[in-house]
Amino acid sequence: MLKEERHQKLLKVLAEKEFATVEELSKSLLVSMPTIRRDLTELARRKLIIRNHGGAMHIPTENVIAPVDFRKSVNYKKKNLLAREAVKFALNNMVVFLDGSTTASYLCDYLKGRPDIIVITNSLTTGAHLKSLGLRTYCLGGEVIGSSSSVGGAMAIETAANFNIDVMFFSASGVNEKGMIVDTSEKETELRAFLLKNAAVSVFLCDGSKFGHSAVYNIASLSEIDYMITDSPVPESYPSPKKEIILVEEK
Repeated sequence: MLKEERHQKLLKVLAEKEFATVEELSKSLLVSMPTIRRDLTELARRKLIIRNHGGAMHIPTENVIAPVDFRKSVNYKKKNLLAREAVKFALNNMVVFLDGSTTASYLCDYLKGRPDIIVITNSLTTGAHLKSLGLRTYCLGGEVIGSSSSVGGAMAIETAANFNIDVMFFSASGVNEKGMIVDTSEKETELRAFLLKNAAVSVFLCDGSKFGHSAVYNIASLSEIDYMITDSPVPESYPSPKKEIILVEEK
């Protein structure tokens, strides 16, 4: 089977299944697992799929949000690197917000041992983890969105309005060519947009793999946030945040 033919079949399988392991794809296409891994790596480089160390998924749409465990395993080293830098913004006695992104969830362990901080989140998974670490935690109410374990929409916004948030940590599906922060979830987009207008400080965590990605919903322009933390040089065409772009590198 020619490589391009394999790629088309892989894309078709992932479009139908949404998520698949390397082993499942190998059996489906009757191709060796090393070959499947190479094909998935190339398709991910072309931004046609999302790759993790165990398999791959179709680029999600509004109605298909990848499971938390899958998303958390994608670029996990980069996400941890960004979180380690971001936690410096969580000063004593602050009220902080962590959104439902797996990138923001990596801040949890860095907040351990900080009983002075109050944490608000719209992620059920993040909320449970924060509580297990002994942190004072509040989960927003609202409809649970797909398999994301996050809530959003009008009820979540109504709950969020009860808090005075000092710093908001968030991520998204990507940043498009115009420098707009974009996402696949309408309800989470509405919540993030509301919090951006109401939090004292906004910190956007975005690894370089998300640059140039498009999605259906606009959250805000990069020019509307305070800080951006990333691991890659930001395209010159992108607008600058209000305060600073923080570039971090793995040591």
